[in-house]
Amino acid sequence: MIRRTLRLAVHTARLHRDPVRYFRSQGAKIGEGVEIFGANLFTFGGEPYLVSIGNQVTISHNVDFITHDGGLRVVRAEHPGAYLYERIQVADNCFLGAHCVLLPGAKVGVGSVIGSGSIVTGEIPPGVVAVGAPAKPVRSVAEYIEGKRHLWVDTRGLTADAKRELLCRRLPD
Repeated sequence: MIRRTLRLAVHTARLHRDPVRYFRSQGAKIGEGVEIFGANLFTFGGEPYLVSIGNQVTISHNVDFITHDGGLRVVRAEHPGAYLYERIQVADNCFLGAHCVLLPGAKVGVGSVIGSGSIVTGEIPPGVVAVGAPAKPVRSVAEYIEGKRHLWVDTRGLTADAKRELLCRRLPD
């Protein structure tokens, strides 16, 4: 029990120090410039070697990659070999919003945005914003940018205090 607890603590410390490096060490294929926020030991599921992430991808807080169909457990008494696994692929330059779930076989195309809380069950084409359960494209990334451009606030290079002052002034109560 102590050995198991110690091993868990070591894995957790490695994960929090450098999540990309940690998941690569578990077999996930992760490109360059990837950011992973708010990960836990099971973010990439029990089979991280079935997950491929392209370059310049942002993975927000509490995104889950599930590479197996656990629902088959209900038939294993009758069908002992009922296991299903599929790869998950996220192409270059994608953004995965907080609390997304990517299910077995999910594929996200180049330059796509997956909205927070969405569930990706199949293939999302390149260059779209997809939301919902299951996630469906709702607009192109170009349309998304044009629709939000008037709301942008440039906070590059600001100190935390300057950023707070700007946002509170720009977004009053």
